[in-house]
Amino acid sequence: MESAKFNEWFNKKTITKLIEKDIDEKISNQLVNSKSLYKEMESSYRNEFFYKNTLFNKYVLGTYSLNTTVALSEFEIDNSKADFAIINKKKSFVVEIKTDLDTLDKLIYQIEDYYKVFSLVYVLTSENYYYQVYRLVKNTNVGIMVLTKRNTISIRKFAKEDFSKLKHENLFRLLRKEEYEDLIKKQFKEVPDVKPIFRYATYLDMYRQLGLEKSQKLVFNEILRRVNGNNVEYLKRVPLELRWLVYQSHLNREKFERLLNNLQGGI
Repeated sequence: MESAKFNEWFNKKTITKLIEKDIDEKISNQLVNSKSLYKEMESSYRNEFFYKNTLFNKYVLGTYSLNTTVALSEFEIDNSKADFAIINKKKSFVVEIKTDLDTLDKLIYQIEDYYKVFSLVYVLTSENYYYQVYRLVKNTNVGIMVLTKRNTISIRKFAKEDFSKLKHENLFRLLRKEEYEDLIKKQFKEVPDVKPIFRYATYLDMYRQLGLEKSQKLVFNEILRRVNGNNVEYLKRVPLELRWLVYQSHLNREKFERLLNNLQGGI
């Protein structure tokens, strides 16, 4: 299948191979062809990775900033798995991606789940699917983005904020242990001393006492502390077609430098 050559190169395993001290000849040869392969993908096989990489380059590296933004992907919200989300102090939103390779069967149910965490929800789709998506969400607060034939992202319907469906449980579940502990200790003067096995449930009960809009803001603020200084310094030096994969790999300084050295050697 034609898709195999794209999927074989544009995945996290490629980044793992590219940070090895000595990259093999096969990887070096593929690296030389990386940009042309991505160009071919633009015209013939715009899969979910392509949509995510385009979103990342446009919004995280373009509209916003790596210094102030966290991008999340493939995280669970109730019965759905969110494709892509941007957390930023000015604006945070989730994006459900519907490529030409997808169906729209579950879209309405996915949107309902996303509103439990995000007050702004977008669907990113192609020109081919635009009118089908529009018919489904035209009377809702959901926004629509289109990945145009020129591979730019065009907002055809702006999302409107809706805080009414937020759920404390789903918001709290986004946080890591140290993050929700930090949040609770900052918001409450007295925190009960409970056994570790009961701590999550106890803290969640306390979190439920906060207003929904405030609780969402607090969770997003904790997530923003994940901003990686290494990303800010190095990521723009990575070829455009690999940036999303590298960002997701959460590299430390040593691995970033090795990656950049290997990239320069192969290009």
